[in-house]
Amino acid sequence: MYEKRIGRPERDPFDALVDVLAAVDRYDLLLGIVPIAFAVALVAASLLGVSVTQAMIVPAIVGVFTIVDACYRNPPIDQGSR
Repeated sequence: MYEKRIGRPERDPFDALVDVLAAVDRYDLLLGIVPIAFAVALVAASLLGVSVTQAMIVPAIVGVFTIVDACYRNPPIDQGSR
């Protein structure tokens, strides 16, 4: 009788990262744009000496356009309903 190891088999972390990135779709990327825009704006505000309030205008507009595009212009379509 042989014992089986319980749990996940050892995987290369790079292979796991590639699998996750390969499964990303358009909506995942759109949702990733919003926090990245805010992070870039915070870094730019600190480096350029711009007030944070002024710097937040651009990522807020980017976020609005991103969400409008994802929800209204190109909404996800349930493939099973066709």
